[in-house]
Amino acid sequence: MDLLSILNDQIIFFATTLLVGFLSVKSGFITSENVDSLSKILLRIIVPFLVLTVVGSSGTRKELLSMMPFFCGSVIAFFVLLVVAAASAKLLGYKKPLANVHICSSTFVNSALLGYPIVITMFPQESGLAIATFLVAETIIMWTVGVAILSAGSGKGKIDLKKMVTPVTISLVIALGMLMLDFHPKGVVWDSLHGIGETNKYLGLIYIGADIGRRGFKKLFERPKVFLVSPFKLVISPLLVFLVLRGLNFLSYNHIMILTIFSMLPSMMIITILSQEYNCVPEYASAALLSTTVISLATMPFVFWLVTTVL
Repeated sequence: MDLLSILNDQIIFFATTLLVGFLSVKSGFITSENVDSLSKILLRIIVPFLVLTVVGSSGTRKELLSMMPFFCGSVIAFFVLLVVAAASAKLLGYKKPLANVHICSSTFVNSALLGYPIVITMFPQESGLAIATFLVAETIIMWTVGVAILSAGSGKGKIDLKKMVTPVTISLVIALGMLMLDFHPKGVVWDSLHGIGETNKYLGLIYIGADIGRRGFKKLFERPKVFLVSPFKLVISPLLVFLVLRGLNFLSYNHIMILTIFSMLPSMMIITILSQEYNCVPEYASAALLSTTVISLATMPFVFWLVTTVL
């Protein structure tokens, strides 16, 4: 099966599971409080175990150190996303704080709940080290550049390094330590933790669908300009990431495709939380999350088709 067919199957899977979460809220089977609880379970238990077991089982110390070019590629990809986001904010005539939240919503991606399952399915042999390396780059950039942009929306930009310490980043550090020590656990306990992490592809999508259901589509039409995020974030940005990385010609084809996949993902969930904390138009962040998540179901196969068959 070719990569495009695998991605199309993943999109059908995503749409089905999102719909389950959406209908669960609309039917009253789960409440808004249940959705909040599920979010905490995902971010504090399931995603950390996913990162720990996928990264911890991904290779050796030598292979990890060999991923430095991919790390540089990840930084370049984020730079391209940031440039497109800033240019689109200016083109749309946004001023701060709206411009700030638009830039962050357009730059940072929902890698944990949507990106990891796609990459693991499409590139099973390379996914562990790729996820580990991308997560390091994403964490550094998100909690420095991202936080500085959002905090500057309603005040003076500042960086809070303490907030980088989360269950996910702790799991990443442990997993990287295991790789550096060439420690690869096996057995029932490790398999159980791996199984817990694998539930992310189901519970994560159910959560996103349920979150869309409780927020409602009305938010989108309160700020119709939010629809203009999608062409820049979901189509233009990933195409530019692909073209730039291919032009630089220092990464393998699979690594370029992995970074292109990450670049075509919808907005990062935590932007909605941080925009609330920094009083930076949180309703726009929520609408951007909602619109890009729904629209990405159509744009991801389209962009992937372009980069694999046209460009």
